[in-house]
Amino acid sequence: MSLEDKTLSLDGLTVSYLEDGQNNGRTLLLLHGGIGDARLYWKPVLPLLAVEDFRIIAPDLPGFGQSQVLPVMRIDTLLHWLKSFLDRLGVDQAVVIGNSLGGLIARLFAAANPQLVPAVILLNGGGVPEIPPVLKILERIPLVSNLLLNQFVRSVTDATSLNRMIHETSILTDDFKAKARAANPSFARLMRMLVAGDLPATRNPLVPTLILWGANDTFTPLADGEAVKDSIPGATLTEITDCGNMPQLETPDVFVWQVNNFLYKLSRPQRDDLPGAEILPDMPSG
Repeated sequence: MSLEDKTLSLDGLTVSYLEDGQNNGRTLLLLHGGIGDARLYWKPVLPLLAVEDFRIIAPDLPGFGQSQVLPVMRIDTLLHWLKSFLDRLGVDQAVVIGNSLGGLIARLFAAANPQLVPAVILLNGGGVPEIPPVLKILERIPLVSNLLLNQFVRSVTDATSLNRMIHETSILTDDFKAKARAANPSFARLMRMLVAGDLPATRNPLVPTLILWGANDTFTPLADGEAVKDSIPGATLTEITDCGNMPQLETPDVFVWQVNNFLYKLSRPQRDDLPGAEILPDMPSG
């Protein structure tokens, strides 16, 4: 097993992705957020997941890293791109893990493709945004919308916001900050996609959903995680202490344990030799 940096051509467009544990069993599809590419979000933790006998695939979303942007950036085209990517790799099923804005994409992809996604794990993300109507109107004015979106993403990746997001400050190296800022144009493009288009009517995964939330993220606080949990029937929320927006980087051992434990419970076969209700005494009447 070894971590590989790969590319493929999908409908004539280059897709860049990381892969590890190629010969392992269950596949994990890791989706990054807006402040960087797959390498920034996932590269350090991939070998740890591969050791747990997972095959891990972490693509750069369109327009991020070395992946080419889609000719038309809409939610439906992005979800189709993800499905085509898995088909191209011969993946029949994949547990989808999404961090931050990648959590929303993971949620929508799982809701649209229940036959492909047996489970979903959301990391400090997954909430469905309510886009104010005025933003949709302003989006039709390119000069104004570009100014607003660029200003927003710059504010997300400035030092103040990154310090609110990340609790484990050793992550916030100059290189990390530079890569986060370098992704601003891609982040703005992704945000424009959300503002301009309509989200699918089907938004809730019909599969087991685990929400992991770094409790020390003051940019997307734990209350947001509670709201995500309440919006997805049957979802489970687990709080991670001493951790911010990126559990996979800030507390990698805890993150890997949570993923492994959650998926082990789903995979554990049901026992048919347990005593059933027929041995219980009759309940008194009246």
